[in-house]
Amino acid sequence: MDRVTHLSLNAMRLFGDNQRAIASSLSNQNTVGFKRDLYANLSTAYVSGGIVNDRAYSTRGDAAVSIEQGKFIPTDSPLDIAIEGTGFLVGQKPNGDQVITRRGDLNIGSDRILRNGEGVAIVGDAGAITIPPYKELSVSRDGTILVQLLGVEDGQPATPIGRLRLVDIPSANVTKGEDSLMRPKNGIIPQADANVTILPRVLESSNVDPIQSMVDMLSNARSYELSVKILTTAKDLDAETAKLMRSDR
Repeated sequence: MDRVTHLSLNAMRLFGDNQRAIASSLSNQNTVGFKRDLYANLSTAYVSGGIVNDRAYSTRGDAAVSIEQGKFIPTDSPLDIAIEGTGFLVGQKPNGDQVITRRGDLNIGSDRILRNGEGVAIVGDAGAITIPPYKELSVSRDGTILVQLLGVEDGQPATPIGRLRLVDIPSANVTKGEDSLMRPKNGIIPQADANVTILPRVLESSNVDPIQSMVDMLSNARSYELSVKILTTAKDLDAETAKLMRSDR
């Protein structure tokens, strides 16, 4: 009975974690560039450290992220970009911690530093990108930022002021931190990849499918209820066994 109880409690914990992950993804279904969490139970631990366990617990691996591409949404803003295919922008938090992101709703802060909608400073080849006052701005497909500076006569060629650092990282090496920002699992952000390109004046939607998420939420709820029923049944069996043992005395 002890085995059934512990296995049921473990399963309930995992299904509860699944529900929290699904709810988190659903709450961000309208967030630009958001990538949903993967919450499937990954394995069952029959053997640990060379020793066969008498309880086969369901286990979960490292936090995983689906980097499946969302839908492209055309816009009129020259600061809106989307990564075409695989790849990430590199960002930097105020504490200097570097992250990766697909969120391309860029804006220029009061300090003239280029950031995205999460407030993360977008990094170029030489660090955070500072945008000078300009008349016109455009971003080329290779990530180069071009501006027509104030005071420059019309018709003069645009000036490149920086290039977005675009990197390609395999999905198996992507995880989310407690701040909900993505990072490589190995902690290493690679050098810029010339094969990663962007689409200007386009935003990428989240990759959350609300219908599938609701189906998964209902399935997890049923599985949780089943674990509760197994736990209740085990309790009832334990109580009946105790009665039988008392009646035999």
